[in-house]
Amino acid sequence: MSSKAPSGSERREAIANSGIRIIARDGVRALTHRAVDREAGIPQGSTSYHAKTRLALVDLIVDALAARSKADAEELAASLSTMSEREHRLDVEELAALIAGLVETLASRRDDMRARYALILELDDAPHLRAKLTAESEVHAITRQVTASALARTGLPDSDARVEELIALTDSLVFYRTAINETASLQTILAAYLHGTTLTQPDL
Repeated sequence: MSSKAPSGSERREAIANSGIRIIARDGVRALTHRAVDREAGIPQGSTSYHAKTRLALVDLIVDALAARSKADAEELAASLSTMSEREHRLDVEELAALIAGLVETLASRRDDMRARYALILELDDAPHLRAKLTAESEVHAITRQVTASALARTGLPDSDARVEELIALTDSLVFYRTAINETASLQTILAAYLHGTTLTQPDL
């Protein structure tokens, strides 16, 4: 009995995953249609069928990375909502633990993170794609909403400046965990920052 042929969406997912692995391992310049065909173990020309140009292939990969980050942000929002149903207020340690968990989840997808950082550095000539991985993305908008809500529920300053600071710290910790140190205590760092926000106010 022959196995069912993969659907178009399944094939595009396989192509995106293979492209991510290539970028994470060998860099953006190693990304070609032929390289993806080999990495995915699919017939030659399959990648070109789903992504006609190299830019279309990068777009496919960027969309996959952005979708996963969006799902992570939405999962954090759901966790906060569940906690809100049980109790009115978060404490600093609980919020630090939640964010540390998100950092661990992101950093555990090492290939995704390495590919994301590589693409951010390489996509200056494709700002519409770079935006999907940076502060102009839909993911960032969701993250801002979640972060502001979390800070408010913890009774901490939730100004635009504080929200952006916490997002920047979180993103920096993902990079640190992915590329530099896999053992640092994330919760301790985050709790120290959150406690510190009660001592100073951001410049306006």
